[in-house]
Amino acid sequence: MNHHSIIAVDLMGGDHTAVSRLHALEKFHTQHPQIKLRAYVDEAFAKNQQQSIENLEAIAEVIVADQMITMDESPLLALRKKRMSSMSLSIKAVADADADAVLTAGNSGALVALAKYWLKSDAGIERPALATVLPGVPKPTLLLDIGATLEYNAEELFALAEVGAQIAPQLLACGKSPEVALLNVGTEHIKGHDTVQQADRLMQDSDINYLGFCEGTHLFKGYADVICCDGFVGNITLKACEGLMQQLQSNATKTWWQRWIEKKFWQYNGVNLNPAQYNGALLLGLDGLVVKAHGNSDEIDFYHALVQTATYIDKVKLAL
Repeated sequence: MNHHSIIAVDLMGGDHTAVSRLHALEKFHTQHPQIKLRAYVDEAFAKNQQQSIENLEAIAEVIVADQMITMDESPLLALRKKRMSSMSLSIKAVADADADAVLTAGNSGALVALAKYWLKSDAGIERPALATVLPGVPKPTLLLDIGATLEYNAEELFALAEVGAQIAPQLLACGKSPEVALLNVGTEHIKGHDTVQQADRLMQDSDINYLGFCEGTHLFKGYADVICCDGFVGNITLKACEGLMQQLQSNATKTWWQRWIEKKFWQYNGVNLNPAQYNGALLLGLDGLVVKAHGNSDEIDFYHALVQTATYIDKVKLAL
């Protein structure tokens, strides 16, 4: 990992307490002391958690913001009235070149709105998209969009596929011509609504290494290097998968043999399928590195999101 990297962390965003994310930062600092951390908190946390702040100052530069953005906050309200929030200032740090990347587990809508405000748009796509790496056998897959932009027209889906194909070689080491598929309700060419039908025709007539349609059963099978869909479909798909994994991870009523089976399940043909290892979605379409951890990230999840952010800096920062 780059010894001069700086990660700006919005400590206030997410469903769990900020203290759990602070513990994740402490673990990350222990494992990766060469990477500098800038931690953003709000005034209330700084006032009420003085011991936590002292612990934080031992491993990171601490910036106290006027406000924080809640998980149910309107993106428009966040943009208009909370530009001095912890999330907003952490994104601004990337825009000002005070950090190489920003990580938050906070409000996705507010993140997109504020990222578009502080950072310049990339020519590849007009509206930002969230991309995440899905574990799979025999290879991982880049899935996008998973919630940044809910609706796309056919031309926008095509542009999304082009961006995915452009960045996949850096993220996945899959070669210069990654395989691309469109997520649909079936693989037959007659399936799907007008938008995916039109996007399918655009991709068939392009230079993209296009496989055609795929469906949900293909997501973890390494069917394609890149799978594209609109953010509405992608977000529901990802959260359904997360919900299943959370059920599998619950230790409340497990016997020893159930835990043993789960351990074997996470390791399949030498591939780690535990979704916590892949936490941290990359916001594409802007000229800065913005990473979104899932909102219910606990300490372990957020630690892995920090590791993923550091990996993004190494692999894709120069490509943005």
